[in-house]
This record gives sequence, structure tokens and C-alpha cells, in this order.
Amino acid sequence: MRPYKTRTIEFKETAEIGDWLVKIYTISENEEFGHGNFYDHVKAKLPIWLSMQNSFDSTNHKIGILILHEGKEGIFSLINWWVDENMMNTHIFLTDPLKPDIFTKISGDGLAPCVWELEVLYHEKGAWVSHILQPESGPNFQDYINDVYNDKI
Repeated sequence: MRPYKTRTIEFKETAEIGDWLVKIYTISENEEFGHGNFYDHVKAKLPIWLSMQNSFDSTNHKIGILILHEGKEGIFSLINWWVDENMMNTHIFLTDPLKPDIFTKISGDGLAPCVWELEVLYHEKGAWVSHILQPESGPNFQDYINDVYNDKI
């Protein structure tokens, strides 16, 4: 087991993918996520991933969260979106940095986000509650989109 090491979490952009808005984050042991070519390949996959269904009511608001994480096993891509009012749909893919256009789905058998990825999702959960679920005047999706996270943890 490797000892815990802080990693840089950086919000990169909100990408418009068809009629979806996707908040994109990177996580890296280094100061900066160093896989620009991979970044382009993963964005090209988003239309396919965002059309994936699940076994539950997949009603959603077409707002997603993409986390790209440089891990020891490769680069993890976690695509998440809010389902119904308060549940999250998650699919996880793994990519070998030497083959940045090949994505292997590794979720579906119990795998869940790691401690650094959960930090991003914890922020997103708080932002969803604050801007979508709690306001008496109704959801404010733009405030949710603008509420982003950057840190070293």
C-alpha cells in the first residue's frame, strides 16, 4: 500500500456537449494534469457516455460531472450525472496513458470512486443541495454550474 499523498484537484471547464453541460475536473499527483491528448479523446467520448441508461428512472437535468484522475493504474474517467432529484449515476472507465483513445469500462461490479474523487463529488453534492434542492424559489441551475472546486488534498 502506498502512503497517502496530496493531489491537485482542478476545475477545468464546463463543456457543452449537445444539450448537456458537463463540469470537468482533473486530479493529479503533479501540479497539473499532463495528458492534453487524452483530454481531447475523453471529450469526444462524452456524447456516447451521456446517452448510457441505467436500470432505474434515468430522468435527469442534462448536467454532468466528469472527473479525470491520473492514478497508478492509468487514467480514470468518471462520468456522473444527477438522476431524478437527488441520486447520482456514475460510470468509470480506465485508460492506459500510452493508448489515450481506448477506454475500458470498469464500473458495474461494485467499484466506486476513490478518496480524491469522492472529494469532488462531496463538493458537487453540497452545491446540488444548496442551489437545486434547498432554494424555496426553486432550482438555480446556473448557480450550481458556477459553483466549482479547486484544492490540494
